[in-house]
Amino acid sequence: MIKLYTWCTQNARKISIMLEECGADYELIPVNLIKDEQKSAEFLKLNPNGKIPALLDTAPIDPEMLDTPVFETGSMLLYLAERYNCFLPKQANRRTTAINWLFWQCSGLGPTLGNFSHFASAMVEDKTKLNEYLVKTRSPQKEMYSIQRFSQEALRLFSVLNTQLEGRDYIAEEISIADFAAYPWIETVWSNFKMIAPAPMSKMNNIEAWLERMNAREGVKVGMEKLAYGKW
Repeated sequence: MIKLYTWCTQNARKISIMLEECGADYELIPVNLIKDEQKSAEFLKLNPNGKIPALLDTAPIDPEMLDTPVFETGSMLLYLAERYNCFLPKQANRRTTAINWLFWQCSGLGPTLGNFSHFASAMVEDKTKLNEYLVKTRSPQKEMYSIQRFSQEALRLFSVLNTQLEGRDYIAEEISIADFAAYPWIETVWSNFKMIAPAPMSKMNNIEAWLERMNAREGVKVGMEKLAYGKW
């Protein structure tokens, strides 16, 4: 069984989607970010960086992995792909493409959208429209430069992905961990960006079609719902 130590965030939903799509036997173990449980001595044994999610495989294929935690979502997706032999293409060029775009998401898309949300949420007067963790961690000041910087970078990254999806159903031709990494972040902010930047977003037709394909997958739906905001 996979034990997933987590909370309801975009990063965490990458992993719940993957587990559902793999048909894995797994248990969700809450790590309450509102109470700073990710900073506890117990959790730091799983991830010294003090960030969720993290996982333990209680019945690994390789016995040497027993009691060895896996953290950082890119590493977790790669581990699960190899563990369950799924969603990492066998064809060498597609495999490399999937890994390229996995790291693109982890190093670029995720941090950019996270920073955008951190600063842009300070503009929201009605706190009930924000999830509890964002209320706790958002910027204490309204900083237009930061909002503009990260919104422009997000639009640039959307354009990069939109180009990659030209003529493709999925990022690496076939569905892979690259799609599972990108989807929760883009799904969360998509409608907001369409409101604040309608002109450039109107050109993202390939991403729109990709989102529809992802939305139609049962594993994606369940994985998103398992860690929906306010679930715990």
